[in-house]
Amino acid sequence: MMGVSVEPILLWAVAASMAAFTSWLLKKGSSMKTLNDAVVMLLLLSMMASMFVSTVVYLYFPGFMTLILLVIANMVSMSIFLLPALILLVAGDRPLESVLKASPVSARTLVVASAVVFVLLSEIFMGWTFALVAGTVKAAGGLTAVYSALVSSSSSYWFVFTMAAEMGITLFLMRKRFPKGLGWVVAAQSAVMLFSPTAIATTGWADFSLIAGSVVMIVLFIYLFEFLYKNRTAGSGTLSYVLGVMFAYALMMAGVFVWFLDGDASLFVLSVLVEMVVYFYLVLEEKKVNATELRGWQSSPLWVFAVLVCLFVAEFFMGGVIDIYAYGTSYFTTLPFASVSGSALGVIEAALYNFLTFFASVTASFWYLTMMGVEMGALVVFKMKEARETETKVRLGMVIAAYALYSLFLPVFVFSADLPNVPWIGWSMGLGTAGALAPAVILALLASYFISGALSFFFGSRNVCSLFCTAALMYQGTTIDAMSSFNRTSSVGRRFLTSRISGIYKSVVSLVWVSLIATAALSYLTSVGILNISVFGTDPSFLLYTFYFDFLWYILWIMIPFVGTYGCATTGMCGWGSFNQLVSRLGFFKLKVKDSDTCLSCQTKDCAKVCPVGITDQPGTFISSGQLKSFKCIGVGDCVSACPYENIYFYDVRRWFRERMGKGANSQAGTGSPAAPLSLVLKGPKDAAASQGA
Repeated sequence: MMGVSVEPILLWAVAASMAAFTSWLLKKGSSMKTLNDAVVMLLLLSMMASMFVSTVVYLYFPGFMTLILLVIANMVSMSIFLLPALILLVAGDRPLESVLKASPVSARTLVVASAVVFVLLSEIFMGWTFALVAGTVKAAGGLTAVYSALVSSSSSYWFVFTMAAEMGITLFLMRKRFPKGLGWVVAAQSAVMLFSPTAIATTGWADFSLIAGSVVMIVLFIYLFEFLYKNRTAGSGTLSYVLGVMFAYALMMAGVFVWFLDGDASLFVLSVLVEMVVYFYLVLEEKKVNATELRGWQSSPLWVFAVLVCLFVAEFFMGGVIDIYAYGTSYFTTLPFASVSGSALGVIEAALYNFLTFFASVTASFWYLTMMGVEMGALVVFKMKEARETETKVRLGMVIAAYALYSLFLPVFVFSADLPNVPWIGWSMGLGTAGALAPAVILALLASYFISGALSFFFGSRNVCSLFCTAALMYQGTTIDAMSSFNRTSSVGRRFLTSRISGIYKSVVSLVWVSLIATAALSYLTSVGILNISVFGTDPSFLLYTFYFDFLWYILWIMIPFVGTYGCATTGMCGWGSFNQLVSRLGFFKLKVKDSDTCLSCQTKDCAKVCPVGITDQPGTFISSGQLKSFKCIGVGDCVSACPYENIYFYDVRRWFRERMGKGANSQAGTGSPAAPLSLVLKGPKDAAASQGA
């Protein structure tokens, strides 16, 4: 033991003891039934809190008079709970539910809130005490110095490691009492707390904790989304806890981003406190969480919207943190921000431009797209396991491969320098994406339209919207699939239902194409020297692309509960998508049924319910014509998978070619039923009568 200081060992022993004692108290508090149980718990928690608060005060103002005043203050605070406890022992205990019956706030709620406050005070000031004793922070005077010491101690290992241990111990003590499926979430909370990058002020720890914490958080988000998919109905307490966890981590990643950028840990400390409140809520109210009435989250658009916002914010700032880690703070400090000065209108314009520039610097970055790809890709993998048709399994596998290839590998590692000149990469969204519309890229632009248009003509617009585009990965996972119900229930989503092209869609798609053509013209004329037009030095065509696909696209994704799924396709926001949809409408692709009578007798109409773009008139169209050829259909194929009779199949150039080769001569002209369906499309034809009787 020579050379080892006894003081840190003693401090850690005290911290471990306090964490274990607090965890035990919380476990007991979750089972409190009487007023005496509540008073005793609050008495012990208040004693712990007052002890550490007093210690911090004394370390800042040492002296005999301070000691006397602190003793008096502690005696007064203890009497607040000690006297009621003694009275209850003499007069008799009362059930907690019988107290404050007429109050809008229950006695248990007040007790839980008080317990949370005392625990947080105890932990914050314990960490502050240990940081002062160990010399991690200094007892300097002045409000600024005191606040800085509070933030430093609350973001140091004295606080976060103790909190992580407390969460882990409580998980062990209550492992059989947490709501089903949420024990892993609590374990992940403990791990995320442990991997706080602010805990140890070394580069090695920051590197390790950033990687480990990001991995844990990504796995946690995947788990939570799959939990929601498998539990379409859950207790309101469980849903509140899930939302609380998502909010805490959105705030935490924003705090870590600010800390990495300028060293201020204030927001991070706030996020830790929020996470602890969420954790204490689950621990102290685990019975309430378990017993709450079940409700379907698909009928709660505001809740789903809040979850998606929290997920996006967490991923956004996590991507920003990794960008800083990979490229340094200069990745953000050297962005081409506009000067915010001049007239009020000029200030607003510059502020909006700067916001878009910052926003797109993250959403278009390799690391952000990688993280979103991992999370949403995992949901696509889960869908692959459930898929019935081989073609769907193959296509979903291609979706993941296309995202990895076209969104990540090629643009970053192969064509980063020549992006504007590469068909399908630099120009994958149409006019003016990776750079100005200069003469040098005209051939690349035409090649993009020709290649993609040809594929849409032969195989349908699914080659873009349900395969190569980023949207294919982001909209086709299990949980996001389940949100297609909002196409029929949301006020905006209902406006885009059926195969009919609504007036709103026509207006939006017209506006989009006018803006694309106008900015492309300005870009081209500027590139050849006829004009000199830019927006704060940025090419107008590129800026428009940035607005549409690095900002507005994500806003539509977050707005799924109010707009429905595949908002980029259903609203007409994506000009590239609408071009391919138009070509698809003119080409071979359609949906057909083997037997229209099967659709007539179908009671569930599942094909209409699951359509991600809201084509709810599928059954009627199949009954009347045996096929569906719609501008809006993007060939995701959920209707094919959902049909209980396996009656729907894809028709494209492959079918057409087979028919011309004489293999479809026995097809029923009235129903479009093929004599030998492709093995990739269906498992195998079933007799219609047998299917109906299944």
